[in-house]
Amino acid sequence: MSTDAPVAASKVDGPADHRDRAGAAGRAARRWFLIASPVLAGLFAILGAAADPAVGQDGIVLYREYAANPDPLQFKSVGFHFSYAFWIMSAMMLAALVRSRGVWVANVAGFLGWLGISSLPGLLFVDFYDSAIGQVGGAELTERVNQQMEGMWGVPVFALPGVIGLMLALPIAVAAAWRAGILRWWSLAAVLAGQAAFMVSGVAVWGTALTAACFTVFAVALWRGTRPAG
Repeated sequence: MSTDAPVAASKVDGPADHRDRAGAAGRAARRWFLIASPVLAGLFAILGAAADPAVGQDGIVLYREYAANPDPLQFKSVGFHFSYAFWIMSAMMLAALVRSRGVWVANVAGFLGWLGISSLPGLLFVDFYDSAIGQVGGAELTERVNQQMEGMWGVPVFALPGVIGLMLALPIAVAAAWRAGILRWWSLAAVLAGQAAFMVSGVAVWGTALTAACFTVFAVALWRGTRPAG
């Protein structure tokens, strides 16, 4: 199912015009952005988890911590915002490389990535409202506001597709790239292990550290699988 790296790379890049230096530089920049994206996703996830002032908490306890710790909360939210963005961007960019076998699977991954990146990273902004409301009116008011929002049908319409996109887009994109001969089987194993650590840990620091390690292995697979031919 896999092929050697130069063959896989030729499927990705197509015929290279060595006289087109600007085009070659642009393709190289895009390739390195793809390789860096999962690594950055893992590092920003560690930042978010380490800064979270209410890790493992929920309800009014969480709102009190958010109100009392606005500065750490902002690092947490910004960290996860960029983590999710780089995470899903990896899937969308990888899906665009699949042009032969697995192309329809890649299309599904691209669509799921669009669902995720269009909603989930931006939802972290809600944390700032939770903190500000708690600072002005107390954690009880924050809880009441959130309870009121739970009755609005638009909230799950925003949130659920984002979570689905985050969890499914990247594994499906990697599976498509494996099918196309761009990546090896262990790249999919690395992605699945990283996402499992993220979820099972409850987004704790140790879990995000494992995610970062697994995503770095995935980045190595991207580096190997997308090397220019020749």
